[in-house]
Amino acid sequence: MKSQIPVVLLACGSFNPITNMHLRMFEVARDYLHQTGVYQVIKGIISPVNDNYGKKDLVAAHHRVAMARLALQTSDWIQVDSWESEQAQWMETVKVLRLAHSKGI
Repeated sequence: MKSQIPVVLLACGSFNPITNMHLRMFEVARDYLHQTGVYQVIKGIISPVNDNYGKKDLVAAHHRVAMARLALQTSDWIQVDSWESEQAQWMETVKVLRLAHSKGI
């Protein structure tokens, strides 16, 4: 059998607040990729945007990160990365992807 391609799922967004459907999105994507037989999802990452995103009524980033961590405390494969939320300005998703790649994620 041919080896599977490892995949990391990354979702950037406000997560204001994080919902069950955000988490379900990861599950559906993982199930689909696994059923192809070509890919093996090795990790999921939620990356909340920083406070300067400009969305009306955006809850402070540290609270959104904390809510996401609570929502994921029973997950063994999805985690929160707070880097994007800690930046001085809004980050384009491609910059978050580049950072994840440079970390070897």
